[in-house]
Amino acid sequence: MIASYLALTIIGSVSFNWGFETSQSYIFSIVPGDDGTVWCATAGGIIHYDPAGGWLDSVSYPDMPWISATDLCFDDSLLWVATGGGGLALRQGDDPWKVFSVYEGIPGSGYVNSVYTGGGYVWAGSDGGLARGNADGFLTIDSDLTGGAFTATEVTDVSGIGNTLYLATDRGVYSLDLSGSIFNPDSWTSYEDSTLTLGIDDIYIASIDSIFGYGSGGVSQMMGESWIRLLDYSASTDSVVTGLLVNDDGLIAASNKVMLYSGGSWELYGSGYPEASYASCLSGGSGEIWCGFGSWAECCKDTGNGLGYLDNGTWINIPVPGMATPNCYQMAWDEERVYIGSHHLGLLAFYPDSGWRAFHMLTINMPRSLRTYSAAKTGCSGIWTSSYHWGLTWIEDRGTYSMDDDTTITYVSDSLPDISPDVVQIVAPLLNNQVIMLTSQSGALLVAQEAFWETPDEPSGILAVSGEPEEGTLQWTAREESDGLSSKNIQTLFPCGSDSLWISFASEGGCQLLVHSGDPMDKSSDTWYPGYGQAYSTSWGLQSNQVFCFARDAGGDILAGTGNGISRWNGNQFVDIAGVSGSVKAMQVDSNGVIWCMTESAIYSVEDGDVTEFTRSNSIYISTNRMENEFSSINPEDGTVFFSSAVGLWSIITQHSPFENTDLIFYPQPYLPAEEELYMAWSGSDERIDVKFFSLTGEYLGSVTADSWEDWTWDGSLNGASVASGVYLVLVERDSNVIRCKVAVVR
Repeated sequence: MIASYLALTIIGSVSFNWGFETSQSYIFSIVPGDDGTVWCATAGGIIHYDPAGGWLDSVSYPDMPWISATDLCFDDSLLWVATGGGGLALRQGDDPWKVFSVYEGIPGSGYVNSVYTGGGYVWAGSDGGLARGNADGFLTIDSDLTGGAFTATEVTDVSGIGNTLYLATDRGVYSLDLSGSIFNPDSWTSYEDSTLTLGIDDIYIASIDSIFGYGSGGVSQMMGESWIRLLDYSASTDSVVTGLLVNDDGLIAASNKVMLYSGGSWELYGSGYPEASYASCLSGGSGEIWCGFGSWAECCKDTGNGLGYLDNGTWINIPVPGMATPNCYQMAWDEERVYIGSHHLGLLAFYPDSGWRAFHMLTINMPRSLRTYSAAKTGCSGIWTSSYHWGLTWIEDRGTYSMDDDTTITYVSDSLPDISPDVVQIVAPLLNNQVIMLTSQSGALLVAQEAFWETPDEPSGILAVSGEPEEGTLQWTAREESDGLSSKNIQTLFPCGSDSLWISFASEGGCQLLVHSGDPMDKSSDTWYPGYGQAYSTSWGLQSNQVFCFARDAGGDILAGTGNGISRWNGNQFVDIAGVSGSVKAMQVDSNGVIWCMTESAIYSVEDGDVTEFTRSNSIYISTNRMENEFSSINPEDGTVFFSSAVGLWSIITQHSPFENTDLIFYPQPYLPAEEELYMAWSGSDERIDVKFFSLTGEYLGSVTADSWEDWTWDGSLNGASVASGVYLVLVERDSNVIRCKVAVVR
């Protein structure tokens, strides 16, 4: 969990360790245990719940072979787990996991939809078909093996009763007589003619005479040798049935609500079902009816609201601890709290003493929860975020886990239609309602805007915002193409010091440098490089005109992550950094000067010209091919590097964590550069001192060295430029130790 990443202290030599945070809130299937507990296969692994004692075991990657679990079953002491990309996994007691992939007979790309035990075998339905086997290995079952009787190439569910196995496939429903031979065509029955168009993705068997199929086409029931629809969703592609159950009340179906089939019609079953929550699965066990509370739509199969059960006719929600959703974006830090944008659940917030919560349209009156790319902390109170197409939102988080005392204000270029009247929206000088990312410089908020591709004439560019939202004192300064921007489609902003801003553009627009007065609100002295309305491109040495991210190395040089590796700006042109291939989606430089970057296939480290590639072969990292707004961040307190991704948050502890030392002080504090220099006082031997300065958001700003602490002074400038007023994190390195301090500068 992220709590361990934020608090971990490692004493010893420089090293790094991997961590991963994802969400277990979306439940694919619920399996009752023999002891009254329930087991859940989730998008983030396996969770175990005891109605009498609460949450028990939680198993997630890398303690599991893969990130997601789609189904599970028990076979005596064996635990079989179907994964969403890592094949079929087997765990026996405390033994290491055993994984079965295409090489061990599980057909397809590794996505296993269902696992079932019957007829003395384990059956696995996957995106490549069907396999039968045991702990020693599997046999792929296909058309050639069955004499042409089984022709499906994808199996979405496997279930059975007695000696009959039922399969939901891309060719409709099949049954298999387990008392016969899989090699004998007579053992197979195909219901393709009556089921292929019914949209059956799963099978539910209430009894030998009550067999149902359900999925995108609704609910169907087997009648003799054919099937009929009971609930028709064939005309509503956004409505999918995800679970069935029969009890004394009748047939219950899970979809965008939970419904009861009674007297030939469907009606709501139970009250209090969470608003905007799609039921992800349904199960009966331990005397309860269990349900997975999914997110706002069935198609969102990684974001959920935990586990639910029916109590005297009312649905009770049991939230799953941890992140609410794995698909995440930009991070921001405010003291001990961590904020991160998400794809489906707005702005996530982590509180060290309480855990995760989410700011979104159902919890704090944000206008929209979808595609919340950004999170930024500035000189004003509160935290900034945005929902793409839905404006810029400011949240005054009072620092408590409760949201009762929080305040939310959304700023829009024009009023948003069809939103809750509780949403406070203020028309402001935003260029449009699309916000790609946020950052801060010299206490001001910098807003990167994009002209959405369907409306290319929409104004767009960069906004600088200062003031206090709650006091109504905001000021706005816009920079557009008419001000010198090379393009209005901004992709990334990277503040460098107090007066320089690197800008990259979408659609292979290269990058540009803005140098201003040190006050982002004042554009009277703006200077654009390489020129007014011009951008750096491959003609300036960039490896690609696609620029996704920036970083600043230990020597103060700017690094650009491009569509073809990393390019370094030497003051005159860009030069290639060899060894990194592919599109560099996000990049960070740690306090040891090591460059970390994430591409479509790997995470790389670059240190003194040595390049190391990290994949599943030598780390826990699993790559994703998402190219939509990837971000990196660094914890300013302990140097941990983070990368956001579609599957969760990766962390790399790159060094021993710095620690406080009361013997070391900087004086005078606060430091006024106009009056004198800053000095250091420390006990101990005289050794070479290296003092590295970082912003509170983790950006490396530069270093000041001396032969001893007695010789060390600072004039308030880094890399030849004066730093702005504010608080800076300082890491002091001496004798293999790293000491953490803070310096307040007042001009």
